[in-house]
Amino acid sequence: MRSLFAVGLIVAVTAFVVPSSANTDNSEASQTQVIKPAPHYKTIRYAGSKYYPPLEWLDSDDLPQGFITDLRIAMAATDGSSASFDLMLWQNALSAVKNGDADAIALIPSNRRAKDFDFTQPFHYVAHGIFSHEDGVQYTQIDQLTNKIIAVASGAYAQTQLQTMAGDYELLNTADELDCLKQVALKNADACIEVSTTSDELIAMYDLPVQLSSGPFWPQPYAFGVKKGNTKLLSQLNQQLATVIVNGDYERVYKQWAHQIESKPHGLLDIIYHALWFFVPLALLATLTLCWSFTLRKKVAQKTQALRAELDHNRQLQQQIEFNAAHDNITGLLTRTAFFNEIDQQLQAQQDNAEVTLIITQISNLESMITVFGYDTAFTTVARLGERLNTLPNAISAHFGSGLFAIAVNDSEQVEQVIDNIVEPLFTDAAEIEPHLVFGYADTLCSIDSIKAAELVRRAITALTYAQRKKLKVSHYRDSIEPDANNLRLLNDFQKFGCRQFVLHFQPQLDLAKQSVSHVEALIRWQHPELGLIPPYQFIPLLEESGGIKQLTRWVIQQAVERLKQDESANASKPLMISVNISSHDLVDEDFLPFVRKVIGDINPSHLVFEITESELIEESERAREVIQKLASMGIGSAVDDFGTGYSSLAYLNDLSVQEIKLDRLFVKNICSNKRSYKIVKSTIDLAHDLGLYTVAEGVEDRETLEQLKQLGCDRIQGYYIAKPMPEQELNLFLESFKSPGF
Repeated sequence: MRSLFAVGLIVAVTAFVVPSSANTDNSEASQTQVIKPAPHYKTIRYAGSKYYPPLEWLDSDDLPQGFITDLRIAMAATDGSSASFDLMLWQNALSAVKNGDADAIALIPSNRRAKDFDFTQPFHYVAHGIFSHEDGVQYTQIDQLTNKIIAVASGAYAQTQLQTMAGDYELLNTADELDCLKQVALKNADACIEVSTTSDELIAMYDLPVQLSSGPFWPQPYAFGVKKGNTKLLSQLNQQLATVIVNGDYERVYKQWAHQIESKPHGLLDIIYHALWFFVPLALLATLTLCWSFTLRKKVAQKTQALRAELDHNRQLQQQIEFNAAHDNITGLLTRTAFFNEIDQQLQAQQDNAEVTLIITQISNLESMITVFGYDTAFTTVARLGERLNTLPNAISAHFGSGLFAIAVNDSEQVEQVIDNIVEPLFTDAAEIEPHLVFGYADTLCSIDSIKAAELVRRAITALTYAQRKKLKVSHYRDSIEPDANNLRLLNDFQKFGCRQFVLHFQPQLDLAKQSVSHVEALIRWQHPELGLIPPYQFIPLLEESGGIKQLTRWVIQQAVERLKQDESANASKPLMISVNISSHDLVDEDFLPFVRKVIGDINPSHLVFEITESELIEESERAREVIQKLASMGIGSAVDDFGTGYSSLAYLNDLSVQEIKLDRLFVKNICSNKRSYKIVKSTIDLAHDLGLYTVAEGVEDRETLEQLKQLGCDRIQGYYIAKPMPEQELNLFLESFKSPGF
């Protein structure tokens, strides 16, 4: 109680006499501070003093300790970030934040420091004292140090204050707080002025013949400082501080250190002196009050009103923080964390009799809304759907973000009714865009063992994903729709390692007229360190669904271009041509053409060919026409892959700027045994030549097929009869030793 009273008294006196340099001009702004948390630093690098116990210091094992250290750890836990500590000499710590080598530092705000730092709200208060040698003069006031040597820590608040006061004393700038006290112990200085509580601890830890000889003065707030202008981190730290105050972590940490960080009188005389230190100014203040009674009363009334308003504001702020922490700011529904807690409590309360059905729904056309109509329309739709979920009877609802909602009910028979209520039109105006909703749900009845909210949500999302993949409106979770564990592993490895485990294999194409190899097709393979060589059919669909196919295709193009650079340099007269497969994802990607234009800068683009399957050309016909024309303008050739499998194969060839077609292996492998396949291949080759296109036959596996294709006039062939796909080094050896099969 005594320490709280002292702090309160310091704050009250400071509020009247010493306005906070960091916040004086911004008090109104701070009261209207937006509560919504800013995107936070994942790791906050704190600098600080290694000689500042009990606030912060390095122990004998060079590990950071102290009240501020524990407070920072508690703060980081509020938003999932982490804190790292680099405790050093104080002057170096200040420089580290200024130079960007550290993010934040705990310090006393001041006008001079405000030039380099922005400050958070205060989280502690400290006072300074004069420390004298045990065997020397006991200095009780700064005035007594006239013509004396005063030791101060470089960069410390005391150094700045004494420089500003410009008294008749000599300042001895020391390396750090401990060195300040040691200079007094060695009698190189008459006194050291430093923070009382930290200096008391240093004296005890290092057994110095120095003692506190004055009462407390210069009571100042302690706050976190960040580099000037770093508003993002400042907002995060203020949010963390507010949260630990609300959730009780600040009180917990403070209580752990209270016996060390609260000032303690050093004896009976000290107790009297400490009391006089406050009562004398109060007596003077009372005297002044008699002289300026009216003015002071008015100021007191104003200050009291301001303090009352500030307390009300802080109370509202705490309530708002608590609400915001548990509710989504767009819909007012529970957040993911709050929802999990609520469901877990419900499952725990019901135990064996628990029956909870969890429904997950997603607005599948949300991205289209944003693209076509803008964020306002999308936000309005999400908010309106949130309002509807909030009115569902006997249900707990949450918004996980990005248009993903969760609804929990206690009876699986309610699912159909809940879904019917949700899919009712949200808007009466026909011009408004309705959300397209897909549902997945799971219940506790499908689990023999006890189940947690997180697992129940995962199962419902699995059902939702299954519904989206199968183009269903609703899907119920069951074990059979669980994703393949190997597929999950492959996706996880791709996210971890990107394209570093992939390799290109090359399959040669034989020019039947020249009896030489001038073309190769680049084929992707996954050289997994544990699963071995994985063929494309196992991972391409996964990457197409997960969105990783764009990254992979670009990697293949870059590798092919690198091979062309080498080949053009080594074989300038007869460089290889390389074919690379692209997909409809690339056709609709607005960044694809700029990427290609950039990457082909150092090669002859006519040596690069992009293959696109016929089905994908038909699916994206308008966009394909545009992309192929622009590729042609760059000098890049295009080929229709798997030709003959589409629904309008012949109709669109004249509209596309393609240079060649690749006959599908389905027809090629049967031309010697199936008349229909023979006629299809023959007519396709004839048509292609009439249109000025080259033809390539895939899947040639025997001599007979080769001979037949040669008779039909096919330009190039590709297949195991010529060569299997091979790594680049094997390709080089193959090309050096290649001899065309005799005809």
